[in-house]
Amino acid sequence: MRSTYFVSVCLMAGLLACQTGTAPETEVARTITRNVKEVVIASGTPVVTADLSIEGMTCEFMCGGAIKEALTKLNGVAGTAIEYQEGEDIDHAIVTYDPEKVNEDQMIEAVQALHEGQYKVMAVEVTRQVLRAPGSASEEGAEETTSSEGQVSAALQGFVVPSLLELLSQIVRS
Repeated sequence: MRSTYFVSVCLMAGLLACQTGTAPETEVARTITRNVKEVVIASGTPVVTADLSIEGMTCEFMCGGAIKEALTKLNGVAGTAIEYQEGEDIDHAIVTYDPEKVNEDQMIEAVQALHEGQYKVMAVEVTRQVLRAPGSASEEGAEETTSSEGQVSAALQGFVVPSLLELLSQIVRS
């Protein structure tokens, strides 16, 4: 009986910790910084990921779990990982998804609808992997193009970009 009571008290404390914070903003016109980066890969299956910079998380398990669950429920999301750092104002949700089924605006809306608007998405960085056409570049090279307000290009020689889906799978397994 005591253990059931203890577990109940711990769960309530966790829920209250995640739901405390400032009241939701009312009709605040806030722009979200968006960056899109294309990475050329030599082999594998290209994936698209979005790194959502989120303000308002107070814990890793309850807050992060709620955000992960909301994002995973979206049709087209293949995987979600939460990067929470104690004491940081901005934490991250890394989402692997199919851009033909879901877009960044739907992900932002799903996060910001949680817990009466407690979480605010401050920035989104999208990384789109593109499979290099055979013979279009050297075997050891990779190109990266970033766009936001301007464009930045860089060539990386001898750098192999791992599949983000494979990395996320390894993180989940460990």
